[in-house]
Amino acid sequence: MPTLGEVAKKYPRQVVLFVWVLLTSAHALGQGADNLRSKSFEILSDTTSLDTLSIVPESEIVYLNGEITDTSRYEIDYSAAIITWKAPFPKGEAEVKYRVFSFSFSDVYMRRSMELIQPDEEYLAEPYTYRPQAEQESLFGSSQLNKTGSISRGVGFGNAQDLTVNSTLSLQLNGQINDRISIVASITDDNIPIQPEGNTATLQEFDQVYIQLFDDRSKLTAGDFFLSRPTGYFTNYYKRGQGATFSTRQPLGGDEEKALFTETSAALSRGKFARNIITGQEGNQGPYPLRGNENELFIIVLAGTERVFIDGREMQRGQENDYVIDYNTSEITFTANQLINKDKRIAVEFQYTDANYARSMVQTSTGIETEKFSFYVNFFSEQDAKNQPLQQELTDDDRRILDAAGDDISMAIAPSFQQVAEFNNSQVLYQLTDSLGFDSVFVRAVADTEAAVFQVNFSEVGQGQGDYVQEGFDATGRVFKWVAPDVTGGEPVRQGNYAPVRQLVAPRQNQMLMIGGTMKLTERTLAKVEAGFSNQDRNTFSERNNENNVWNRSAKTFSPSNPTAM
Repeated sequence: MPTLGEVAKKYPRQVVLFVWVLLTSAHALGQGADNLRSKSFEILSDTTSLDTLSIVPESEIVYLNGEITDTSRYEIDYSAAIITWKAPFPKGEAEVKYRVFSFSFSDVYMRRSMELIQPDEEYLAEPYTYRPQAEQESLFGSSQLNKTGSISRGVGFGNAQDLTVNSTLSLQLNGQINDRISIVASITDDNIPIQPEGNTATLQEFDQVYIQLFDDRSKLTAGDFFLSRPTGYFTNYYKRGQGATFSTRQPLGGDEEKALFTETSAALSRGKFARNIITGQEGNQGPYPLRGNENELFIIVLAGTERVFIDGREMQRGQENDYVIDYNTSEITFTANQLINKDKRIAVEFQYTDANYARSMVQTSTGIETEKFSFYVNFFSEQDAKNQPLQQELTDDDRRILDAAGDDISMAIAPSFQQVAEFNNSQVLYQLTDSLGFDSVFVRAVADTEAAVFQVNFSEVGQGQGDYVQEGFDATGRVFKWVAPDVTGGEPVRQGNYAPVRQLVAPRQNQMLMIGGTMKLTERTLAKVEAGFSNQDRNTFSERNNENNVWNRSAKTFSPSNPTAM
């Protein structure tokens, strides 16, 4: 015989109904005749209210003109205790006997009266009145977003400065906007003019600002991002930019093994690419200085953009790993894990700040990929806006010098002096004189004179390439002195390393277009073909020497393939 628990598991609804009937019957028996009611009335309408309490279902007996009537002549709303006569409703006297519950199921019950709820405009007048809490809608209309961040306010003052008020915002978002699209964002209004130290494997990006929207097949990033090498052999770059990039991979005809992939980016380049080959010194772990493409000494390396190779093997940053780097002084030092000697082949690739021109960057890579075949097209373009110089001001004479220099940037030299209105003791000023048969020699002006005085900026041009040397310092700045050249065989031999000139920086343009494909010939053989063009213009101000800007490249390879990786 099954137990009560087994019956309840098998017939849960029937058991609940049985228990309710049982409890109702027990309640009625407990009350005895107390819940038995009777009401007599004359039938004047089709609806009559019987009681203020709810009637126990099917407990009624209805008398019509002294005789029990059939249930087909009426309907009873047990919850509201109302009897309704069916048409045509009868005439005469009626009596109804029934049992009632101890409460009414049709009444409205509430913890507090609705009159306690005040309108919004009256809330301030009655602040202690109960008021339901309005539910606030989450950002982007979604409750699946994780939001963290901080807002700070700072006040600075001192006996040698004015009162200043600083405000910063840092906000991080991640989660889902809807069923398909997710978001990752890092937003800040900080602009901290420092970079992290390059002594750990993980860097904290102080000024990294981006918003990324993505789903299972596509990704859109706006803000700061890195562009890395796409599919192909010749198209090799690693760039940090600020703009927008979009990538997607869509199946063709619903077949996941056949896909169309696309990546497109447009951004402002944060830096300029450079590659240094460093000759190691026996027993010298560093620091080794890094230089720019134009042999610039004082550069700032963009944090996290460097790649260091020793004998073709990539090194890892960190005190406990292979090297550390000071981004602000552009110096690299190797740890004891990598002992440096004269036979080490050291190569460093990095990006450094170069704010001579506004630089833009455009990249796109698209193709088709199947199980045995792939085809791709890569295009990359990076160019300086020659009409938007930043750190230098170009005059019409400077533009003519750049036009005449062509690709030989060493010829883009402009005079670096200008006449001032009057003599000033707070500046180092020079006069033009003739000396030992040489004219246009700058000598320092030490007193007010009727002769013209000039403000001169000297640049280091290398030993034996200039006619001036640094003589020393005083309270007004560095002082330079002219050194007479030696004459050997009728030709002057310069003895200095400074000249009153400045090196003009020419705007550049780099472009690459590559087309390639792969074919799986057999389970163990893979054929690759790639061809393309590159255009490198070292001076977009000049049309000279442009015949060597375009290079053609092609490659064909056959290599064993891993059949498990295809």
